Amino acid sequence: MKNKKISQIGTSSEGRDFLRKLAGRSEESGAKADEKLGPSSLFNEMKDAYRALFIYGLIKGKRLPINGNFVTIYANIGMFADEYNFYSLLKLLGKEEDIDDIGKSINEYTNWAINNLIKEFGNDAFSIKKFMELMDNK
Repeated sequence: MKNKKISQIGTSSEGRDFLRKLAGRSEESGAKADEKLGPSSLFNEMKDAYRALFIYGLIKGKRLPINGNFVTIYANIGMFADEYNFYSLLKLLGKEEDIDDIGKSINEYTNWAINNLIKEFGNDAFSIKKFMELMDNK
């Protein structure tokens, strides 16, 4: 992995907003849970939502480049990796070329998942029950 490129971790502006909702955050609340969104959110933090959607995209084998406005969420993979070994996940479940740029691969798998879920829910409407059904059925 020493010679592999690791891009910054991020998404589109729309994707960032969707991740905020999944983690019970709003633009106004920043890093703290929003009073309305927080109590019913699926995830405690944005990085948890990001990781879950990365895994969803990876398992489905779908990637989508981020066109337009790229927003850096984590300057490096270590900021959201914790005990997760993304290199191993990509090597085992992804394509051989996924490890050439680990950050780009993570971003594109996650971007596909975000866009797929936004199509299902719209960017504003969100239902945890529908989300869980979608994750179970796909």
